[in-house]
Amino acid sequence: MYNKIDKWADRVYSETDFGRSIATSVSGIIGLVIYLIINDWVIAAFSSIITFPIVRIISTSLNEKINFSSMQKKHMKSVEDAYHRLSNGEKEVIQAFVTAGGTSLTYSHINSLGISAPAVETLIQREIIWSSMTADGMRETFALDTEVFDIAQKLVELENS
Repeated sequence: MYNKIDKWADRVYSETDFGRSIATSVSGIIGLVIYLIINDWVIAAFSSIITFPIVRIISTSLNEKINFSSMQKKHMKSVEDAYHRLSNGEKEVIQAFVTAGGTSLTYSHINSLGISAPAVETLIQREIIWSSMTADGMRETFALDTEVFDIAQKLVELENS
């Protein structure tokens, strides 16, 4: 008997599925509370069995949302850190995109702005900008990474406020 309980306890406590762990605990507590109030183990067992999948779905969903949000914040933080490590010339190139109001500038527009060619090439090597084509396929453009654009735009808004 103790061997079976030990095996069950090992399985429960070595569980890595967050939703299952929370659901096991909550449904066990619900079953215990119902048993203590009603003093009927059948109703307590059914209550635990019925609540387990509901609590598992809810806790798994919440855990996934929290993890996704955390990963997204870390990613945006790394993009922002990368932006702050750029040289002044590279930031000027990115600011040209922000000033123009989009993530795409034609070659002629870049050339007319007098932007540093080495800074443009460095951003290409960093894979922050790349060459592209307009939607109609008529002109070549430079396209800026949208996340870098968003960070630069946010920083401009913070400076202006």
